[in-house]
Amino acid sequence: MLGSLQEQPPLSTGISSFCRTEALIAATSVSSGDRVVVIGRGALEHLLGLARFGCKCAGAFRSPSACRGDEESADVVWFTGVDAIDADIEAIIDHLDTPRAVAIELNQADIWGGTASIVGRLRAKGFIDHTVAIADGHPLVVAVRPVWLRRVI
Repeated sequence: MLGSLQEQPPLSTGISSFCRTEALIAATSVSSGDRVVVIGRGALEHLLGLARFGCKCAGAFRSPSACRGDEESADVVWFTGVDAIDADIEAIIDHLDTPRAVAIELNQADIWGGTASIVGRLRAKGFIDHTVAIADGHPLVVAVRPVWLRRVI
């Protein structure tokens, strides 16, 4: 006699994290050949979303200090769950050998609270093109360094 299996609750698919990952992919124009580094809360979920997207080379780190020893270069850097740019974040941007795009997802709900200082600090590092948007309820600053400036800095 066959016994019946009890119905199990569905597994969480992390739809919200996939939506956030898709928003970051679209905002930073990630292609499958880009090297992407994700630093901060939710980095593993973003890494899984990047793999689902087809990104062939990505790394996820919970903190900037963990990234410093393992990664040497990146085309795109995502910082998630950030309150403001600090010395660790600036050091990682300098360490990762001239990324073309940096995305910073802020914790705070006030879009203008921290974005002005973040944009100013990124401009000083050569990221002269920037956008500010709301992604999944969080302010998102995306800054891009033009190709000609990547060769100079």
